[in-house]
Amino acid sequence: MELRDKIGKQGATGGTWNYRCNICGETRNGSYTRVKAHLLQILGEGVAICKKVTKSQKLEMLTLLEEWEKRKKPGASREVPLPSQCQSGIAIESSSKKGKSNLSPIAKSFNMNVMAQLDEEIARMFYTGGLPFNLTRNPRYQRAFTFTATHDIGGYVPPGYNKLRTSLLLQEKNNVEKLLQPIKPTWQEKRVTIVCDGWSDPTRKPLINFMATFGNGPMFLKAVNCFGEVKDKFFIANLMKEVIDEVGHQNVVQIITNNAANCKGAGEIIESMYPHIY
Repeated sequence: MELRDKIGKQGATGGTWNYRCNICGETRNGSYTRVKAHLLQILGEGVAICKKVTKSQKLEMLTLLEEWEKRKKPGASREVPLPSQCQSGIAIESSSKKGKSNLSPIAKSFNMNVMAQLDEEIARMFYTGGLPFNLTRNPRYQRAFTFTATHDIGGYVPPGYNKLRTSLLLQEKNNVEKLLQPIKPTWQEKRVTIVCDGWSDPTRKPLINFMATFGNGPMFLKAVNCFGEVKDKFFIANLMKEVIDEVGHQNVVQIITNNAANCKGAGEIIESMYPHIY
């Protein structure tokens, strides 16, 4: 059933089509989105809905729309086999299909075929995800796989995108704050030097980080995203004041920063507010 007829195009070249709805008989103009909104009675698309379309007609159109959306989706990308899967002597799948494996007894005893495929899976993750190779130098990288290999955790699924950026991140933050909590009371006795400097993160966002140094070593306090801000002496002085108040002005001896003009000006403002801090 043809639900609408094209009756002309606006403009000599380009432009949208005029169409007549075969259900209500009204003439409209617009693209596929507006035609769909009119026939399926979708509000908020800038076109009046068809008031004469029946439920059965809407159901028929929705079925056709779903079929078209399925056909429009590109087919699943072809899985590229791993190097070991192309070598019958190493691949797990190929060795299982053959009655006799080409692996030596030593290779079998150490599961070398499984290890080779795991290496390739990890390498493929780095290549397809654009991960820096320096990640392998992180001790946690080795520790994670060692923990997995030495524990029976069949069915384990690694944390996904949302869990990593929400609950696990908050859990780690709370854990670090808990570990640092016993150190902060010592600031009253040993006093603190606040160090701040500007830098850029991997996405080139301008940041100003603050650290506290004292007898037990440095402690990271916070990093402030300064994107879109005018980093004059007043802005920087305000950030310094916030950190001083968090640490406790009575615990701060001095602030160390670079010798840029805006930082020097911010330092003078802080000295006028807290005469004991230099």
